[in-house]
Formats: sequence, structure tokens, C-alpha cells
Amino acid sequence: MPGLVLFCLLLLGPGRSARGELVLANFSPANPVKIMAIGDSITDDCVVNGAWRLYLQPLLDTNSYPFTFVGRVQSAPSGSFTQTHHEGYCGAVVAPPGVLASPVNGYAGTNVYLQKIVADALSNATPDLVLVLIGANDIGRGRNPYQVATNDMPALLDIILSNAPNANVILAKITSLYNASAGSLNYGAYYTNVSIYNAALQAIVNQRRALGQNVSLADMFSVVSISTMFNPDHLHPNAAGLQAIAQEWFTRIQAITITTNRVTSTLIHGGDAWKYSDAGQDLGTNWSQPDFDDSSWASGSARLGYGDPALFTTVGYGSDPANKHITTYFRGSFVVPGNVIFTNLNFRLARVDGAVVWLSGQEAFRTNMPAGPIAYTNRASLPTVVVDTAYIFYPTNIAVTNLPAGTNLVAVEVHLFTPGRPVLGFDLELIGTGYFSPSLSITAAGTNFILAWPVADGAGYALYSSSDLTATGGWTPATATVQTNGGQYAVTVAPDAITRFFRLQKQ
Repeated sequence: MPGLVLFCLLLLGPGRSARGELVLANFSPANPVKIMAIGDSITDDCVVNGAWRLYLQPLLDTNSYPFTFVGRVQSAPSGSFTQTHHEGYCGAVVAPPGVLASPVNGYAGTNVYLQKIVADALSNATPDLVLVLIGANDIGRGRNPYQVATNDMPALLDIILSNAPNANVILAKITSLYNASAGSLNYGAYYTNVSIYNAALQAIVNQRRALGQNVSLADMFSVVSISTMFNPDHLHPNAAGLQAIAQEWFTRIQAITITTNRVTSTLIHGGDAWKYSDAGQDLGTNWSQPDFDDSSWASGSARLGYGDPALFTTVGYGSDPANKHITTYFRGSFVVPGNVIFTNLNFRLARVDGAVVWLSGQEAFRTNMPAGPIAYTNRASLPTVVVDTAYIFYPTNIAVTNLPAGTNLVAVEVHLFTPGRPVLGFDLELIGTGYFSPSLSITAAGTNFILAWPVADGAGYALYSSSDLTATGGWTPATATVQTNGGQYAVTVAPDAITRFFRLQKQ
């Protein structure tokens, strides 16, 4: 009787089946991805011709994105900057009325608001991808940040998605307004409202994504350094700031793009829900282990903390405001699809004051914390300045190997600098990069079996077999000849009396 041939069938992960993502194979130079860049002076040519679009084009070009910028406004071509169309308008706000006395790109100043402009633009072109960076003029002129983020922006989103229902939309947190000015206007007077606007915008994006809409978020606030990446007006990014904006757009574009080889995926979104323990107990190290029972812990959406106007979940600190709990614990998780091998995890962490981050029970990194073993009583090394710094998602890249498929745990302990600190804050985003692993299939061919895997994902993989899964080192290369047929690598196997197992292994 022939032995039973078993094989490893890797399931199609969410990166390949998610609704509305950019499937790069669907586009070509003859059918490019149509990208519409929408915004105010940071997108328009008011300060720099091409603005951040000047730097995004080479990132897309060199990474094999066939694309074109669409829009009714055109920058001046310059060297390799040839994709010059856009919908940027100096002084633009989200909703009426416009705030300018002079016309911009054909619109009277009072009509320079995106709810009108974008409706007009989408009657002229239907983009595949819409990049929206707006809000500096709204917040800098004293408009209510909640109104702009939770009323005006959703109305703009509805306009976009009703006219381009298959488009992906990436909204952006605005950059800092600390010490910023627009001519004689003191935008810096409202800089604390930026964090409120950005947090509310993050929540709107999460709500829309939960409804199945193709909406995601870019974080220009964190990537544009307040100390080195602005012009003297502290409002408009300089060349380094525009490059940082372009790189952030590109990272977010990669995260919604499906290719045949590389994978970029947002595994934990800013503003996601976390379980937390704010009871003031010393939990040792067991709390960071995957099998720890956190069923009694409370849960809430980030940003979590206290004493902060940008919070979504307030945690406790004890009965004495002058003697708050030094340490608060948080637990969250992410899922690794069975057909993806992640090689790098980019943790983006916002915290007040210090933190230690654990991945599946092992310390991944720490920030603003002393060296050595960490105890419940350890204080952060320095106080976090509770202005813009508290809301920056600082990146830490961790190379990973053998990250298991399925649920993985992220645990974070946040430590205060002193027990009398008025503010605690925590949020985290996680972006993974890696590659697809191929699915191995089996079909009958007469008295033989054919094992096959796709050429698109399978370069560098070889077929291995074993007759005993319990034996150490029992996997050996299969000796059968590999052929290529119809986009598949294929191996013909003749069954015998021995039960054999097969798997693909990266060489």
C-alpha cells in the first residue's frame, strides 16, 4: 500500500486577500497607479516647487511602482521630477469658509477649502490612491481640533469615497506647529491642539478601517523633527523635512501594496486597544509571558494614560496624586499570517516617561530606562517633556528570525520619572517587513503525485522530505528533479510503502 504523502499547505494571509489594497500586478506603465496628492502649502509649490512630491517620485520609480500623479494643478518639471500634477492649495483648510483674501490656483480665497476643491477634482479624474495632508491652517487659525478631525474630515472622506469608491485613502497627521507663524499670524499659539487633532484623526481612521473602508494613516508629526526639519517659520518643512514626508508616504504606500515578493504590513495600529494593569502591583516578569492570564485586566484604546488632553483611555494611578504608581503594564498582540516570513519589526513607540517592550516573553528593547534588570520600582531615566515630544512615535527596528505564525504578544511596561508626575502616556504602532513564503500543493497524476509551488514566491526554496517528524535533523533535500511548468515549480513523486512528509525550506 502506498505511503501517505503529507505536505505543508500555507494559507493565504490577509496581505493577499485584503479588500481594496493596491495589487501591483494590476498596474503597468500603460496602466499606472493614479495618485492624487491633496493638501495645503506643504503639498503645493508655495515654498518649494514640487514640495514632498519631488522626493516621492524617485522612491516610487526605483521601487518599480508604475504611477502617475493626477490633478489639475501642475508644478514646473525639474530634472527627473516629471510627475508634476497635484491638488495642493496654499492656505487651504478642510471645510468652509476658506481663510484667504487672495485666489489660489483658480479658486477665490473664501473657496480654498478641500471639501469644495476635492469634489471638483474628482469630477476630472478618478485616482487609485489619494494622499491627504491637511489641517495646519485649520488648527493654526484656532479652529476646534475635534470639529476638524471628527466632523470636517469625515465629510471630506465621504466626498472622496463617494466619487472614487475603489480608491485607497491615506490621511496624514499634521506636523508640529510649535513656535510656528504664517506671516503675521501666530500659529504657535495653538500648537497644543495639534496632538488633539492628530489623536482624533487616528481614531477616525481606525473607525473607517473597522467598517471595511480603504483608509489608513501616515504620521508626519513623528517623522518631521521640530529641531532640524523646518524652515525659519517653523511651519513649512525644509528639504530634509520634505524628504521625511516622502519617505513616510512611501512606507504607508508599501503597507497597502500587494507584491509577489516583499511584504510590508501594519501589524499594530496606533490607537488600537490594549489590556492594562493599573493596580499598582509588582507583577515581576511573568506578566510579559504569552501564557499569562490577563483576563481580569481592563481594556481600552490608545492613547492610554492620564493628565493628557489627547487621551482615549484614562488609567488609574492610585489614591495619592503625589505618590502615583511608578509602573503601569500593557499587553497587546498581532497575528503573523502563515504565508509570511517577517525579517524586521519596526516598533514605533510614544511614551511618558520610560518603557520596556517585550516580544513574546523576551525583552525587545527599552527606552529612557536604566540598564540592568528592571523592577517595578525602577524609575525612568529622564522626564519626558510633555509638549510635542510626548506624542512622537519613536522608531526602533528589531531584526527577527523564526517569528511564529499565529498570535504573537507585545507587552509594554511604562515607568514614571517620579511618583508626582502629572502625566502618563502610551501608544504603539508596529510595522513588519519580510517576504511571502510559497504555498506547497499536491495533485494526483496517474499513480504519482505532483508537488508544486509558485515561481513568483518560490525562488530560493527547495523541497525537503522526512519519514520521521520526531527525528532530529530528519529533513533532507528531496532528490527528485524540479521542473518549471505554467508558473509553478513542480516535482513528481512516486509513492512507495514509506510514509513521507514534505516541506519547502529557504536555501
